Amino acid sequence: MMPELHPNSTSQGARLKILVANDDGFDSPALHALVRALAPLHDVVVAVPARQCSGTGHGFTFTRPIGVTHATLHGAKVYVIDGLPSDAVKYAVCTLQRPDVILAGINPGENAGVCAPYSGTVACAREGALWGIPAFALSTLGMTSDHYEAISRWALRLLEDLPPCPSGIFWNVNFPEHHPSDWGEPRICSGSQAMFHDLYRSVGEGRWQLEGHKPHEAITAESDDGWLRRGHPSLVPHRADSTDHDLLNRMVWTPPTALVQDAA
Repeated sequence: MMPELHPNSTSQGARLKILVANDDGFDSPALHALVRALAPLHDVVVAVPARQCSGTGHGFTFTRPIGVTHATLHGAKVYVIDGLPSDAVKYAVCTLQRPDVILAGINPGENAGVCAPYSGTVACAREGALWGIPAFALSTLGMTSDHYEAISRWALRLLEDLPPCPSGIFWNVNFPEHHPSDWGEPRICSGSQAMFHDLYRSVGEGRWQLEGHKPHEAITAESDDGWLRRGHPSLVPHRADSTDHDLLNRMVWTPPTALVQDAA
């Protein structure tokens, strides 16, 4: 098991081995901004899917071989994976030098609250946590170059003073739509449980387009969705282990005995 990382566990100015991944592919301007900020100060490797994979969650490819091509970005080696976002992280961890930290993103669009299980960006961080590597998913409601540059600078400061990252824990970080000059203090909080109001709109014979939004009235003020809407970056610790240990430890219910069909 990896040792727990505490604040000040990385010394200021130390070069880290960083894996940058995303679910948007090589052409994402947000990816370029992040790598441009990191590469001069750290040893950066990039692994990304070959196509846009937003909303693909934590799937991975095992029924066929994956193709891997190479590129460079601001001096960093890039591995372009013909697969899903978690394939990119899995390939990098299994075949390249093990990173000290994984940064997933920057994702254009938030992945707060109930968005997290659907997100390919969050899946990249979760995949890292499954391997015991400190990992952070970075997403933003604001999608301008100002937002991407500000988040990249923020990520550099994060790397100087990482929060606790016990093995199996990753951080889901989201930034508000407000201009960076108007951001409030970052808030460590819980993830919102406000579920989408979803509907499917007919767009042709047998074709339906999903549309939806998070209902404002269902968002609690102290959740990540609530802080984002008030202009604060939010940080939520997630467990890669989805077991409900609290319920498990107080469980008194006995499941029915499994039935075995009499072969006779």
